[in-house]
Amino acid sequence: MAELRPSGGARGFSLVELLVALVFTMVLMAGMANVYRASLSSFYTSGESISSVRRNRMSLDLLADDLNQACMYLADLAVPPATSATMQPFFIWPNMPIEGSDDPTTSDELYFYVDQSLPFEGRLVAGTTQSSTAELVLSGAAPTVADNSLTIECGNASYVNMVEQGQLLLFKDAWEAASIAGTPRKVGATQVSVTVGATAYSAITGSGPSGVVLGRKHLLGSSVLFAQAAQLVRYRVELLKVDPGSTLGIPCLVRDQGNYLDATFTATQAQQIIAENVTGFSVYLSADGGSSWAGLNRSGTKASGVGADGWDQGLRAALDTQLSAAGRADVLSTRATPHWFRSTPILVRMDVTTRTAAKRTEYGSAATPLAYRKFTQSLVFMPRHSGLTLN
Repeated sequence: MAELRPSGGARGFSLVELLVALVFTMVLMAGMANVYRASLSSFYTSGESISSVRRNRMSLDLLADDLNQACMYLADLAVPPATSATMQPFFIWPNMPIEGSDDPTTSDELYFYVDQSLPFEGRLVAGTTQSSTAELVLSGAAPTVADNSLTIECGNASYVNMVEQGQLLLFKDAWEAASIAGTPRKVGATQVSVTVGATAYSAITGSGPSGVVLGRKHLLGSSVLFAQAAQLVRYRVELLKVDPGSTLGIPCLVRDQGNYLDATFTATQAQQIIAENVTGFSVYLSADGGSSWAGLNRSGTKASGVGADGWDQGLRAALDTQLSAAGRADVLSTRATPHWFRSTPILVRMDVTTRTAAKRTEYGSAATPLAYRKFTQSLVFMPRHSGLTLN
């Protein structure tokens, strides 16, 4: 009988073959890990970059919309409001220090005056009774509650809730301004009853409402505009603790608003955060079509003036130099009147710099392994009321 022999195909891998296979597998896994890490890093960095650029764009859009209201005088279309030299209707305080922040350490502060209209119009409704000043004089009668009371259709219940004491009523049939003296009273779902009276801001808002009754009668059904008169708006960068999980502050571009005061700015409304992680906010002005910018040196670096002195001796002086060099005899200098903004067409340039939310090695260098990535966007435009003189 023939003897059976073992088959050669039953042999396994040798130790050398296994080690070679293991080395190749480890090299392949290391390569895959690097590819995964690079893909993950790219995912995070691209997301942060897109978010930062989006914050830049949104903040500039909001700034442009708001700055288009700068120096909008609604209380009187012919006489500008009476303002002080200290708190002008439009000014910039450059390079102001930011309390508690090490990045950034300074920021520009932008201020402008506005009679801020509410986002709706009302109309005088039937049943409104009033007497004009002339009628009261002819009749020899003192004004009564009926002479001071108006009922206005607002068209929406939410609009009624926006009407507050101290706001202006602007009657579009003759553009007379009156102040809401008492607390408005809701009538039905969409109407409001208001009382006309004197306002504390009559001296500020030019020849605005200072009497206790209307100077003339108005047509029933005519449009009525509501406005918050004599407001001063400020934009600047502040360090805010907006992250509840962290004790560190985040630099934010914020908007503050308050009643105009002759000597100082005091916010009276809730602060609005325009954008987070803002490391730079600069505002420059040009009266020569953008050939040169007040607030920038010839080398393109930011001028070093600070605060009120940086505005008066820096930006304003540069603007006057631009006007003189261009031979602009048809417009006023910034020192001829506090309302030069309405007489002199200027370009406004706003630079907003934002940073990524976190420091990463991808943004760093040998000297600074961990760093933020920063993005700067600029907006150049002419505000709506710049160079738009009063009637």
